[in-house]
Parts: sequence; structure tokens; C-alpha cells
Amino acid sequence: MIISFYAAILAFMYIYLSINVVKVRKSNQISLGTNDNPQLLRATRAHGNFIEYVPFALILIFLAEYQGLSSHYCHILGTLLVFGRVCHSIAINDNTLKLRVIGMLATFATLALSALALLLGRFF
Repeated sequence: MIISFYAAILAFMYIYLSINVVKVRKSNQISLGTNDNPQLLRATRAHGNFIEYVPFALILIFLAEYQGLSSHYCHILGTLLVFGRVCHSIAINDNTLKLRVIGMLATFATLALSALALLLGRFF
């Protein structure tokens, strides 16, 4: 299954984002919450936003692949998701609005295209 490859890449990205939160917490001696620390807030939101979108996107891509979507299109969806999540994570930590928008648009496109593939796959 193609989705396994992208799930593995995204799992490593999730680990990286989690470790980043721990490192920022440790360096600022904040064990709970953010204490209004901008660096910690960015790190926790990069981590949180990732976990809010990635599982659902992976499920949609998995279902599309299971339903028979071609491997070519599954790779496009997986690549688009990874690209979007990398852009968003970099942007939210560096406070770069343009890259953050690109990341979210890529993530939304992944969700929309996957859902569309599921709907159209039911008729073709």
C-alpha cells in the first residue's frame, strides 16, 4: 500500500515536532501550558495542528487507495500532504505567513481531492 510510505514519513515528522516541544519546554523550564511564551506557543501549535489534520487526511487517502485510486494519484495526494505539513511546520515555527498559507492550502487540497476521489470513485 502506498499510503504506508507517507504514513511512515509523517510519523517521523510527528516525532520531530514532539521532540521540539519537549526541547522548548525544557529550555524555558515550562512543564505545563505555554506561560505565554511565543516560542513554546509556536512549537505546540505546529505539533497540535499536525495532529489535527494528518490522521484524517491519511484516512481519506487510505480509503481512496483501498477504493482503487491509481497509485499515481495516491502518490500525488501523499506528496501534497507531506509538502503541506512541512511548509506549515516550518512557517509556524519561523512565523512566516506566506509559507504557512501555502502549507494550509496544500493540506486543504489534499483533504478536498481525497474526498472528491472517494465520491467520484463510487460512480466510476
